[in-house]
Amino acid sequence: MISALVCLTLALPAAQAADTIAVLRSDDLPAYEAPVEAFTRAIGRPVRVYDLYGDKAAALRVAAELKADPPPAVLALGTKAAWTAARELPSTIPVVYAMVREPERYGIDGIHVTGVRMEVPPELVLAQLRLFAPDVNRLGILLSAQNSDPFVGQAIQAAKAAGYTVTARRVTSARDVQRQSTAMLQEVDAIWLLPDPLVITPANFHSLRGQAARARVPLVSYTESLVEAGALLCVAPDRDEIGLRAAARMKLVLDEGATPGSLPPVVPEATRVVLNRDAADAAGLVIDPALMDFVDEVLRQASQR
Repeated sequence: MISALVCLTLALPAAQAADTIAVLRSDDLPAYEAPVEAFTRAIGRPVRVYDLYGDKAAALRVAAELKADPPPAVLALGTKAAWTAARELPSTIPVVYAMVREPERYGIDGIHVTGVRMEVPPELVLAQLRLFAPDVNRLGILLSAQNSDPFVGQAIQAAKAAGYTVTARRVTSARDVQRQSTAMLQEVDAIWLLPDPLVITPANFHSLRGQAARARVPLVSYTESLVEAGALLCVAPDRDEIGLRAAARMKLVLDEGATPGSLPPVVPEATRVVLNRDAADAAGLVIDPALMDFVDEVLRQASQR
C-alpha cells in the first residue's frame, strides 16, 4: 500500500537541511512538476517536496511536522496545499502559494502569505478565440447566482469591448445549468466557461460537452484539464513562469526581509495556449496549419486516446 504522503528530499548536510524550503503539492500531478523545477533552480536553496494527494489527514501530518521543525519558508502549490500552509502553520513561517484561483474565496491570506495567482487577462483568451474561431460572434456565459468573482465582470466587459455579443445567465442548481445551457446553445456561437463551482462539475461538463458537440458549438475553458476533457482551448499561465515568479516573491522575503503580507500577489507574465484538436474537429473548425505555430500544446480528448 502506497502511503498518502510522499516526501522527496536530497541527502543534505545538517547545515543545508536547516536552509531547506518546504514545497507542498496538493496532489502528485504532472502540472506541478515544471513549477517545482523552475522554482528550485531559481531559489538557489535546497527544497523538500511533500505530496498531499488531496488527503486532509496527510496535510495535517505535514503541518505538524513543519510546526515541530520549521523551514525558512513554504511554497504551496494548489488550493489544498495553500490552505494548509496558510491556515495550519504559524505566522512565523512565510508562505508563497502558486497555482491557486480565487485565493480569497478559500481564506488563503494573512500577514505571512503572498503568492502567484492563476488568472490570465481575459483579453488574451479572447484574442486566441478570435484567431482560431473567427466566425464566433455570440458568446455565452453561465454563472451561479452566488458568483461574485470580479474576474467575471472583467471577462464580460472584455468580451463586449472585443466586439462579441454576450449572453450571460445566472443559474441556481445543477438542473438549472442543464436547462439554461440547452437554451443557450441555440443562441450563441461559443460558450466561455469561467471559474464557477456550481457550473463546472464533472457531471455538468460531461453533459455540456455532449450538447455542445451536437450543436457544433465550441467551449472555451480557463483550465487545461477541461481542454483535455473536451473544451476547445484555454490560455493558461506558463508553468515555468509560475515557478520563477514564486521564487522571486520568496527571495524578497528571505533575502530582503519583506513581510509576505505586504507583497501583493502577482500573475505570471508568460502564458501558453492549449488546444484540443478533437474539439476543434467536432465544432467544424478548419484551422489554418500556420496558426498551429501559436499553440504550445495540442491535446486529444482523453476518452478517444
